[in-house]
Amino acid sequence: MEKNRKILISILSLFIMCLVIAMFDISLQLKSDSGGGGDINVRPISMRSIKFGPGIGVVRVEGAIEMGANQLGIRNGAEAVIGRIDELMSNSGNIKAIVLRINSPGGTVAATQEIYQKLWQARKKNIPLVASMGDIAASGGYYIASACNVIYANYGTLTGSIGVIAYTPNMKKLFDNVGIRMDVIKSGRYKDIMSSWRDISDDERRLLQEMINSSYKRFLSDVSLGRNIPIAELEPYADGRIVNGDMAKSYKLIDEIGGFEESLAKAKELAGLSSDAPVYEETVNPFHQILLNLEGVFKGGILEKAASADFYRFEYRYVQ
Repeated sequence: MEKNRKILISILSLFIMCLVIAMFDISLQLKSDSGGGGDINVRPISMRSIKFGPGIGVVRVEGAIEMGANQLGIRNGAEAVIGRIDELMSNSGNIKAIVLRINSPGGTVAATQEIYQKLWQARKKNIPLVASMGDIAASGGYYIASACNVIYANYGTLTGSIGVIAYTPNMKKLFDNVGIRMDVIKSGRYKDIMSSWRDISDDERRLLQEMINSSYKRFLSDVSLGRNIPIAELEPYADGRIVNGDMAKSYKLIDEIGGFEESLAKAKELAGLSSDAPVYEETVNPFHQILLNLEGVFKGGILEKAASADFYRFEYRYVQ
């Protein structure tokens, strides 16, 4: 018992120490934002080069594209991506091009559109943008890639999946079998739309389909703009299908087959930089990551979704 107690105390002490350090770092960031001491926009140069000066900035999009800022004020999700792009755009002295490294199945409609619009701001400022697709850059992942000047994918990259989806579990039969009944008092007939305890009505289905169609048209128009491809040419492949890199190139959804290194080389070429120009990588505070991981389990994570039978939203996402 005594040994277990010491182990528990050690674990709690380590967690408290991490929390204090993370909070101290956050306070410095807030101080920096208000104009006092330090600079939240500073990013160390990548170990790829020991040379400082004009180079390439990297923005990484990992996992589901969603809005998010946790309880401690740590920037997370789409807001972190947008903030990173802003940081690079504001550092025009060193950042001459941006490589968007994507490994994402997509995400919510609003978060995806906000990242796309932020990338277009950079593109309008004539900052060359190169998308580099990893294992997957589907649906919303492809949406944001289409804002870039050039798109690279590996042969095995899963991409495409152009479309919109909304879903929620229908648990009516289960409720009936168990004997659970929901008493609902609402202000309008659509207030409990897509509730899990009842079937969806024909009117509700039509209403939701209108919203899906509207978001789908926006998806097509934005990809058409970014890729400079007429919508009529996109539509045959914009039925939600996923494709690999080779197929994507034949459909003109991407420009080249290649990995991250090829994307960096292309960005340097577009920016008129030498091959040994520095690469400014994104850094993550390890203590922030611990806190984000812990929060992700409970808030917006598996446990929260499992506890919520009514979880639904409109997404540009490849769903397996």
